[in-house]
Amino acid sequence: MKVLFDHQTFTLQEFGGISRYYYEVIRRGIDDPDMDVDVSLFFSNNAYLNKNTYQATRPFVPGKNFRGKTRLMYSINKTYSLTKLKISNYDVFHPTYYDPYFLKHIGKRPFVVTFLDMIHEKFSNRYASLAQDKTIFNNKKILLQESSAVIAISESTKKDIMDIFGTDGSKIKVIHLGNSLVLSDKKEERLHSHPYLLFVGNRNSYKNFQELLTLAPELVRQYDLHIICAGGGRFSESENAAIRQQGLHTHIHHFPINDDTLRNLYENAEIFVFPSLYEGFGIPVLEAFACGCPCILSTGGSLPEVGGDAAMYFNPEDGNSLYNCIRSLMDDSDSRKQLAAKGYERLKLFSWDKTYEQSVNLYNSIKR
Repeated sequence: MKVLFDHQTFTLQEFGGISRYYYEVIRRGIDDPDMDVDVSLFFSNNAYLNKNTYQATRPFVPGKNFRGKTRLMYSINKTYSLTKLKISNYDVFHPTYYDPYFLKHIGKRPFVVTFLDMIHEKFSNRYASLAQDKTIFNNKKILLQESSAVIAISESTKKDIMDIFGTDGSKIKVIHLGNSLVLSDKKEERLHSHPYLLFVGNRNSYKNFQELLTLAPELVRQYDLHIICAGGGRFSESENAAIRQQGLHTHIHHFPINDDTLRNLYENAEIFVFPSLYEGFGIPVLEAFACGCPCILSTGGSLPEVGGDAAMYFNPEDGNSLYNCIRSLMDDSDSRKQLAAKGYERLKLFSWDKTYEQSVNLYNSIKR
């Protein structure tokens, strides 16, 4: 069976959980002798699918940033994708984001679309940055109607799709994601010498980083804790201003990340804190589990579904709830160890191999 993936996510993301997910599925498909996997990607600056891991692609203007760079690369890759759609023989098409540009070009061949979350639909009335994307709701609606099958990455996301769009649940297959971090056999030196809480990924809007920042002065006073933000880009001017205003510039730090850096930060953190108001899955939870890092998670979206009994939970709309959880774990090292042990066990329920196997089963079920 031949499956064709398109360019979208790999054009739009250099790092992140979405492109990591597709890369892990594609990599296993390439290695599977019973599968023929192709990707319509001419240029890629993605950290996972690039010229080192997929020889058919090449970097786009490496080392130089200019206005419109991503838009130009998107246009080129979209044109290349359309060409691939017209000339390639494939059994199933799997677009990697929500642009329905391909619908007029695939004929009656089946396609499956993955719904990663319903953040725009649930929070665009609250955050202007989400409201600015006027097309994503309609695009999702079109893809739900036209697709042969839909993958939801959590039961929570499936429920949201059904509630918001009224989609028949029988069309939606829940396929959980996996973890890519593996513990190192050798003892690595800590990247940060002080005790710290770890925050991973983007800090914008619904990610609710501001809640943790608000608590920081008291956490510094009581425990002399530092806060490390891993990935998500450098601090913005407004973030730096807020940090300086609270006198926290010596206690809040940003680390750019790769897998080695991220693993080190998880392994040595006192606690991983995930204050997001909503997640469609939450790969960082599995990463923390893999590295033995105790987790405090919000009750937003899918996080309780992923974390199970291996995490402590708080109400993300209540700052006191988060503070009480942090204080509870900081005052009880045994509880932190117990959560870390539970995390190792919980992680066994999730793997990219399972994600791939279930995806192939779905492809086979819609193949004509």
